[in-house]
Amino acid sequence: MSSSPDLRQNARRLMVFARPQRNGLILTLLAYLAAGVTEPLVPQLLKTVMDSGFKSAGSFPIWWVPVILIGLFAIRGFFSFLGQYLLNWAIARTVLRMRSALLEALLKADAKVYTSLQPGTAVTKIVNDPQQIMNLLGGSLITLLRDGLPALFVLGYLFQLNWQLTLLSLAITPLMAYAVKRVNNRVRRMGSWAYDAQLRMVNAVDDITRAWRVVRSFDAADHERARFGERSLEVQRSTLKAAAANAMTQPLSQLIASVGLSLILCLALLQARQDAATVGDFVAFITALLLLMSRVRHLSEVAQPITNALVMSRGCLELLDEPAEADRGHEVLQSCQGDLQLRQVTLHYPGAAQAALRQLDLHIAAGKTTALVGASGAGKSSVIHLLLGFAEPDAGQILLDGHDINALTRASLRKQFAVVSQDIVLFDASVADNIAYAQPRDTARLEQALRAAHLWDFVQSLPEGLDTLVGANGSKLSGGQRQRLAIARALYKEAPIWVFDEATSALDTESERAVQQALEQWQGKKTLILIAHRLSTVRQADCIHVMREGQVIESGRHAELLAAGGTYAGMVQVQH
Repeated sequence: MSSSPDLRQNARRLMVFARPQRNGLILTLLAYLAAGVTEPLVPQLLKTVMDSGFKSAGSFPIWWVPVILIGLFAIRGFFSFLGQYLLNWAIARTVLRMRSALLEALLKADAKVYTSLQPGTAVTKIVNDPQQIMNLLGGSLITLLRDGLPALFVLGYLFQLNWQLTLLSLAITPLMAYAVKRVNNRVRRMGSWAYDAQLRMVNAVDDITRAWRVVRSFDAADHERARFGERSLEVQRSTLKAAAANAMTQPLSQLIASVGLSLILCLALLQARQDAATVGDFVAFITALLLLMSRVRHLSEVAQPITNALVMSRGCLELLDEPAEADRGHEVLQSCQGDLQLRQVTLHYPGAAQAALRQLDLHIAAGKTTALVGASGAGKSSVIHLLLGFAEPDAGQILLDGHDINALTRASLRKQFAVVSQDIVLFDASVADNIAYAQPRDTARLEQALRAAHLWDFVQSLPEGLDTLVGANGSKLSGGQRQRLAIARALYKEAPIWVFDEATSALDTESERAVQQALEQWQGKKTLILIAHRLSTVRQADCIHVMREGQVIESGRHAELLAAGGTYAGMVQVQH
């Protein structure tokens, strides 16, 4: 639950994004100042009309009245439009800066952040929240300038016209401020609840979208419908309570203001009857006072959207505060042979009952094909996790061509690897853009990678060939096509070390054999690391390491391990 100091801290941090647009904000202030100056001129015009205009020999031509009145509103309208346009220009640029900063934080976040951050939540925090926050704050700032500046000018005019009545009108201000503060505290509490409930509902929808196959295969539509209904009901309740808290401000303000207005009217009439004021004075004062009350009524509603915006900003700022990935390396490795050594490496994931890797010694020779096999949870993927720098070992050392990988910059380290993981990820872009991801596009290399991945004929049959869009995460492709496209992306990258983590698990036998043949031509030229449960994919490996409970228990070539009759031989027998 956010407290007032937290909200003030949030406001200061948001100002960092708005500060570069200060010139636009200054021009906005000047425009609204010019519009606000016209406010006291309206009651002054009425005073003049009442005191002099109704006499048989008026002191000014009648046609001046519409000219001046229309002119005043035309000037006010022009400067109000100018101020609002300039403010929205500043808001749009501020939103752009916020989104850029949030995306930068997401790109640099430590790998641990992604284990708890839902994709739907990330989308909300980066795309939706900055716009809503700035819209709320921008609307409140417009109200402050559009109504606050005229209110100040009118207040000055009221003091000049009748300072006694004006002081009386200000006597109710502390009471109004107290009421608004109490309401604002409740708005803040309800706003925090509503925001958290909204994020939980977004996550529920995100789960259904990502896992729609699981939902349907388990016939879990009713379960998900009930779960979403609970989240929706929670959002409804919190939103209604926040709306009720917001709605309390105006009636309370008007009730308090009506008490002060009644006293002022009585005193004004008393002064008029004692000939202490003219009819024009009375009309001008009442008109100015009503204008002031109208502006104050709008100003009393400013606190709620500001509070809601600062509560909502909590999620964005939490993302900005997420720890960045540690990159203590200073060496840049331009190229490498691909020789990898893990020496007495231990890795323990937070919250896990036992270590993923235990004093692991492993050598992956340069230019050789090395396979890691074993049951699920044996530690195979954890080895890749460490090699790519997504985690740091609790003990031990990892060397790449004799260099401690902790001494290498993360970018330099990962440049040496091309990875196809068991979780295929494709982008909502063309076939070519997915393969040549973040690299220059080379048509000849694209064809070579697609042929090696046994996908060239399929791509040629597509309506737009290489430029055909694959959909969100490859939704327009079959499972095997998605996997082959991911393999082509790895083959396209000119990296000395290729990692295939269950890369052929979704392929038919013919396609798997075609990919294996493509990889065989690189044996001796690339360091290939294969992780597989289907042992047919690792038979030609130069060395097979069998892992169990984070350690290597057997090592050798396929024929050697079969002859040994150990764990590997048992695994082959089971699969046959």
